[in-house]
Amino acid sequence: MVLVSLALAPAVMALAALIERRLGPSAAGWIAALPVAFAVSVVAVAVDTTPHAAAAMALSAARQVSAQVAFSVAFAWVLRRRGLPLGVGCGALVYVAVSLVVQHVPDALALLVAVGALVAGPRLMPAGQPRRAEFRHWMGTALTCVSAAVVVGVAVLGSRLAGPDVAGAIAAFPTMCATLTVVAATRDGAAAGVHTLGGLVRSLPCYFTFCLVVALVTPVMGLAAVGLGLFACLAAAAFTWRWVPLAPKVVAAGEG
Repeated sequence: MVLVSLALAPAVMALAALIERRLGPSAAGWIAALPVAFAVSVVAVAVDTTPHAAAAMALSAARQVSAQVAFSVAFAWVLRRRGLPLGVGCGALVYVAVSLVVQHVPDALALLVAVGALVAGPRLMPAGQPRRAEFRHWMGTALTCVSAAVVVGVAVLGSRLAGPDVAGAIAAFPTMCATLTVVAATRDGAAAGVHTLGGLVRSLPCYFTFCLVVALVTPVMGLAAVGLGLFACLAAAAFTWRWVPLAPKVVAAGEG
């Protein structure tokens, strides 16, 4: 089951790479942040341990949504003003700091803060119109695909060694979007990386919805809760997609 999970998750990143070339980095970030890899992680942990452990991991990940938003906002502003290395470092430090705080507050308060972060997050991101990505070398796509497999592997291993709460906090770190941002910023400039992070923030309601449904329903329905969570995620996706800024179409010479 773990091997299947490790093979399936990178397919999401391959799709994100395709979307980036057609619709721009914001759309790619939105796709990469959908909880497909995390859903695979939940199934893998449930099979490897127990459904209750998978539910606890999902709840822990839902609590970390405020840390994900903080990561994106800090990374985007520092990337825009100070460059990629400082942006990555500041984003990671902010995520760890917020995550540690969230781990020590009651569940209800952590989830309430997460909802507030989801509302405020898009307003705190730098604005601008994305543009289509340049041709991506195969190495960039390979790196993002590997990062997806890492998320699943870390979730399963973390659940075994440290328990589902720690596994959820680790798996919630936006590894795939961070990798996608680094690739986009390196190839197309800081603005492309900022837009990728903007797509992540606008996709997080889908992630939060999935995690919350799985956390609440898994103890009752078992693995069937993953399907219900994905259905709820799709409903959230239909709403959030309309707010994702897309790159304008390229008009060929002689048209218009």
